[in-house]
Amino acid sequence: MRLLVTRKFRCILLCISLTLTFLQVSAQSTPVTGRVTDIKGNPIVGATVSLQGGSAMVMTDQDGRFSIEAKENDILQLTNVGFKEQRITVRAGQAIRVSLEEAVGTLDDVIVVGYGTQKKKDLTGSVGVVKVDDAKKTATYDVAKMLQGQVSGVTVHGSGEPGGYVRIKIRGVSSFENNDPLFVVDGVPVTAPFDFNPGDIESVQILKDASAGAIYGARAATGVVIITTKKGKAGQLKVNYNGYVGAQYNPKKLSVTDRVGYQKIVTAAELNAGLGIAPANDPSSASFVDDVNTDWQEEGFQTGLIQDHNVGFSGGSEAATYSVSLGYFDQQGTYTGPQKYNRYTLNANLGGKKGIFSYGAKVAYSQSGKVAPFNDMGSRAVFGGMVTSLVTAFPTIPVKDPNHIGGYGGPAETIYRGIMLNVIGMNALLDNENNRSRMLGSFWGELALAKGLKYRLNLSYDRTDWKDSWFEPEFEMGTYYTNTLSLLRDNRGINNTSLIENLLTYKLELNKHTFDLLGGITYQYDRGEGIYASARGLTMPYYPNFEQAPAEGKTVSSGYQESNIYSYLGRLNYNFDDRYLLTVNFRRDGSSRFAPGNNFGNFASAAGAWNLHNEQWLRLPDVISSLKIRGGYGELGNQNIPNYAYQAFVNTNASYVFNGVLAPGTTTVNVVDPSLKWETKVTSYVGVDAGLMNEKLTFSAEYYRNTNKDLLFPLPIPLTVGSFPSNVISNAATMRNSGFEFNLGYRSQVGKFKYNLNANMHTVKNEVLKLGDNDDPIYGAGSKTEVGRSVGDIFVYRTAGLFNSQEDIAKHAQQVNAAPGDVRFVDTNGDNVINDLDRVYQGSAIPKYYFGFNAGAGYGNFDFSMFWQGHGGNKVVNGIYHDLMLGLYANYHTDYLNYWTPQNTNTNVPRPVIGDPNGNNRLSDRHVESGNYIRLQNFQVGYSLPAGILGKTKILNSLRIYISGQNVLTISDYKGYDPDFMSDGLYSRGFDIGSWPNPRTYMFGVQAGF
Repeated sequence: MRLLVTRKFRCILLCISLTLTFLQVSAQSTPVTGRVTDIKGNPIVGATVSLQGGSAMVMTDQDGRFSIEAKENDILQLTNVGFKEQRITVRAGQAIRVSLEEAVGTLDDVIVVGYGTQKKKDLTGSVGVVKVDDAKKTATYDVAKMLQGQVSGVTVHGSGEPGGYVRIKIRGVSSFENNDPLFVVDGVPVTAPFDFNPGDIESVQILKDASAGAIYGARAATGVVIITTKKGKAGQLKVNYNGYVGAQYNPKKLSVTDRVGYQKIVTAAELNAGLGIAPANDPSSASFVDDVNTDWQEEGFQTGLIQDHNVGFSGGSEAATYSVSLGYFDQQGTYTGPQKYNRYTLNANLGGKKGIFSYGAKVAYSQSGKVAPFNDMGSRAVFGGMVTSLVTAFPTIPVKDPNHIGGYGGPAETIYRGIMLNVIGMNALLDNENNRSRMLGSFWGELALAKGLKYRLNLSYDRTDWKDSWFEPEFEMGTYYTNTLSLLRDNRGINNTSLIENLLTYKLELNKHTFDLLGGITYQYDRGEGIYASARGLTMPYYPNFEQAPAEGKTVSSGYQESNIYSYLGRLNYNFDDRYLLTVNFRRDGSSRFAPGNNFGNFASAAGAWNLHNEQWLRLPDVISSLKIRGGYGELGNQNIPNYAYQAFVNTNASYVFNGVLAPGTTTVNVVDPSLKWETKVTSYVGVDAGLMNEKLTFSAEYYRNTNKDLLFPLPIPLTVGSFPSNVISNAATMRNSGFEFNLGYRSQVGKFKYNLNANMHTVKNEVLKLGDNDDPIYGAGSKTEVGRSVGDIFVYRTAGLFNSQEDIAKHAQQVNAAPGDVRFVDTNGDNVINDLDRVYQGSAIPKYYFGFNAGAGYGNFDFSMFWQGHGGNKVVNGIYHDLMLGLYANYHTDYLNYWTPQNTNTNVPRPVIGDPNGNNRLSDRHVESGNYIRLQNFQVGYSLPAGILGKTKILNSLRIYISGQNVLTISDYKGYDPDFMSDGLYSRGFDIGSWPNPRTYMFGVQAGF
């Protein structure tokens, strides 16, 4: 009996052992093989295949094949940049075949918003999403320039100056002070984005109104641009190179007179003024110039080079991912001289997760140098700026003259009777350099405290070290532009910003209800300091340093300023069954830029949306895949004013002699309003989003209405007060912007041919509602700003041809000093006198509409894209053309050769006359032109090497080469260089004073993955 039990026991143990062995063998991982392709069957190289919940991870090879250890029923995740993620369940003995679908932008796309992210389908606010791949086709050093025409509601203006500033506005003019939006880079607010490499950008979102931007409170009135840079993804090391080289040149040349034409007109101008002919223009004079015929545009413009190179490294594991990129950008100017801009950049992002702790860190560093054009001439005025000075230069003056100190030409007033600036010589002789180094470091850590509850700490430090140097040697370039005492300036300083943010988020899901809560406290501290030194009297040979300067010529001063802002913020996102959405934002800011009692402001917003396509009772046609109605209302603030603006300054050196004794005294220098407070922007909007044919066709439309109140505005005060300037800044103005925004997109594929179209358009209607207590208008250069009209409307004289006789003059309203051949100005107010009261409005300087259109196509390994943009409905004052039609001592447009004479009365060009006694040159409709233009901003043709060829290299995973053109074609009637000129005078918005023309660019580029 005992033996039988023993045998049974052994048998049971044997069965258990065999069962466990079988289970163990069954549970062991075995190699699983497969192949990953796109929908056309082309292998995808470098796709990531990972085991869900495990650490195993491999990459596909040159043929798209992979092998990974996995068990039956394991889930494999297959991902690759530019494609939708797929998950596959492992089946025993089954080889895996996967076709990844290209990611084209869906409602599930994650959008970065203030202090968090949301899916596109859950958005309620007005958020513009930039298609970064399209925007990056613009060759520029500044992310702001990339946005031109790419998203509705955003306007961008820049010039062709290397490293020149770019102006960006969101939904119109919002302030009389500063209209620059707030930029947020990887969660860190920054004042300007031009130090950061556009090649590092992963996504750009634009918060246009309070419903989206109120979470940034006092800094969001001018809009918020959120920039996210590339982050690492778990996987093997990936190396990418992206670069281009190109040539740039000025695509247009103005028609100006040569030596003969110039001497003909200026001689007529002198004779009409009762003067003798200047010796340089008089054939009977020994000083007559007949051997110089300088084409200043030919000499002044050159072909410049532009290049950009970026190398990126990324990879890592779930616990630690990394992305590191190095960039180099260099642009040589199209204006003859040393102008150039170069920048070296480093961008490193680290992130990961371990248990309940997630973290991320960023270090961005840039070193840039700009050799800038001269920006002042000490005590000598620069008439018209660089571009205007170039085209108005006398053709009878040589560029170089070895008889002058410095070696450059210029007119002697006794011979030429006029003065001009030799811009080419000034650029060559003057040394104007701006150097910057910037370091942005940030860290965030996040703890999952409980289910749905997280605490996050953000820390950042942003430091910029800058140095501006200027050296002006002794030179002689004519009577006026002569310098007998050299000048050296050396200004340098530091600006830094420290930020700490404590954020708490909680997400709660109850059946069909989802609550997403955010609360936080932030503190930001800004400090700037600088030292400013100058020295005069350095002697040749020059070694520009302060040791060489005499002691009596040296001066030094310094400055220091600081500010801080302390904030509380909160947000609620509520979602009911993916049908009804609600977002509520609140922020309370306290800023040191305002006086105690006015330094705290509250900013709140609410927005809601209704996803009609998710309503069971509403049976929409099958063609409609999504339909959303949304709207919002809220308030934003603007603290973009100088520090200490509410504090008066005193002069402690205002001493005075009483009874022969010097008594020390102090006097107030300026008058200020101590009750300065926030500028406030009240926004409201309604919109609709629709998707058709499974989102192949998408459409959105919005109407917005923004009222900016308590705007800081310069109120005039009597000169007898003794304040400088003679005005006081106060919260005394109100304006409104309203308009529509439209976005349309379509994508499709026919066989191997695929294409996509994206268009956007927006309108802006600006209206000034209040200007101080008396609503006194503001006059600018050919402009007027008054209540009931838009900012900076064109305001000039009207003309009605020319006077042909004294009889014409006698019949006309009183026009002082008029003579036959002079301009006939219209007596618009009927008082029979021509004066300033006869100026009238000639149109708005603000375009009524802006648009952009992107088209892309691909066939096989070839791809093509083009981008058009422009604006219309505005008028501009062509300041360059005005200065070329003066009839004085400056070069002329060839139109002036048709000037009035008693024998040539069938013309609209007045007689040239030195002194202009009739005021022919006052700004009038003769100088007003349409600002409409359409521009082919970009085209690109590319070719990607087939996978078969790449596989043979054993190195390359991808390789694309392309050619590209920028500013290729402009359709416009504008007589100046560029209808898209840089002009941001708040009250003289449409005045082209000679903006550096945007160049035409042709490039060759390479994109490679290893």
